[in-house]
Amino acid sequence: MGLISGILMGMIFGVSLMAGWLQMMKYRSGKRIGKAVDIKTLSTLNRDDLRKICGDNYPEWISFPVFEQAKWLNKQLSKLWPFVAEAASAVLKESVEPLLEDYRPTAVNSLKFAKLSLGTVAPKIEGIRVQSLKKGQVTMDIDLRWGGDPNIVLEVDTPVGNIPIQLKDLQVFTVVRVIFHLAEEMPCISALLVALLSEPKPRIDYTLKAVGGSLTGLPGISDMIDDTVESIVTDTLQWPHRIVVPMGGTAVDASEFELKPEGRLTVTVVRANDLKNLEMIGKSDPYVVVHVRPRFKVKTKTIDNNLNPVWNETFELIAEDRETQVLTVEVFDKDIGQDQRLGIAKVRLSELEPEKPKEVNLRLLASLDTLKVKDKKDRGTCTIKQGGTIGCARRRKEDLRSKKRNERSRSYREHDGCGRRVGIRVQYRYRR
Repeated sequence: MGLISGILMGMIFGVSLMAGWLQMMKYRSGKRIGKAVDIKTLSTLNRDDLRKICGDNYPEWISFPVFEQAKWLNKQLSKLWPFVAEAASAVLKESVEPLLEDYRPTAVNSLKFAKLSLGTVAPKIEGIRVQSLKKGQVTMDIDLRWGGDPNIVLEVDTPVGNIPIQLKDLQVFTVVRVIFHLAEEMPCISALLVALLSEPKPRIDYTLKAVGGSLTGLPGISDMIDDTVESIVTDTLQWPHRIVVPMGGTAVDASEFELKPEGRLTVTVVRANDLKNLEMIGKSDPYVVVHVRPRFKVKTKTIDNNLNPVWNETFELIAEDRETQVLTVEVFDKDIGQDQRLGIAKVRLSELEPEKPKEVNLRLLASLDTLKVKDKKDRGTCTIKQGGTIGCARRRKEDLRSKKRNERSRSYREHDGCGRRVGIRVQYRYRR
């Protein structure tokens, strides 16, 4: 009897121990699954979500690094820089000088490099972000900082004479986007696309010094060079604009990767009100310059001696990227020699409603760079009327749809042994 009761007690104890162990493992498994779910949920939160959850208790040490550090790359770049700088100087001179000629102000006869050397200080790569945004492409964003010691001298040919101007204390802060188009044959890259991201806005700081003289005796030269540099950067290098570099080894059509027009924007310059008078005698003689890209500007007629002019002139401009491009409106005073800017304004194309043409009143500023604005006085307004813009992609879809309809209309139907052709006439009118 004692033996049997001992065996039963042992069995009960063993079963209880096993049941307790299974229950404990089940509990631990549930806890692990719960923690994994919490961690998965936390991994999807961004900085703003955590601030909403934590409130004032948000720990400042939490960071969300977008770019990966590349210290090893900076070491290699510093070693290679003497060779890279020499080659890059030649390439820059060959490619940038035509742009200087295209974008030079009208008051300057010619603008070219007298000297161009990138110096001995290599740029610093703060971080790199690699993305695969599209099949067959690898996108690399490089956070670049450069406080170099270049030797850059511009030769400015003016009606007064040739003026050598040195560019000093150059500092560049920007994010460079490099897109690798992949190929199946070596070197596995068919083309590179290089551009500067518009956000954050590229920042290029420098000072100008006249070699052997002073810029104070040349009013307007410094502002003209600043505007030329900004126009070149925004119109040729800043995304969505890009530089296409075909790679050797694979035949590639570079035009396939270049920026294509998205549509046409119809703009009517209606009038301006309360313009600033820059004339000592009489009133200003205003005209308006409108552009999406600085390289393709359109201009109204000049209205003499009027601070409230009315133009009602309509222009068509090419739009290439509605999400990133802006419409710039500048009002100038026609003068003997160099025309003076009365004011400038801009509006993003994404803020314009293509299907709802309407008048837009733009308040004129002395400069788009508010840090340079010293004169805070009101410069008046300029009223424009924007028309519709239809993207080329939309038009291609309509063309494809029309083509399919026409193909169906040309199909033959047999009825009682006789072929009968059924045609449908479809007409579309596009306003681009």
